[in-house]
Amino acid sequence: KRLSKKWSQTYLAQLSGVSQPTISQIENGTRQYPTFENMKKIAEALDLRLENIFLPGHKDMN
Repeated sequence: KRLSKKWSQTYLAQLSGVSQPTISQIENGTRQYPTFENMKKIAEALDLRLENIFLPGHKDMN
């Protein structure tokens, strides 16, 4: 989603309040257990629901 918006990791870090190194580690898989709070901040910055991050195949029931 970040790439489709053409945002840098630095820009996402500024919007979300999550550090750029943490975003990089989450994206490349070296941070195996990101905190719920960080994922929530990133999701909000990207205008995503947490379900879309944790359950990519999840379909809304609405």
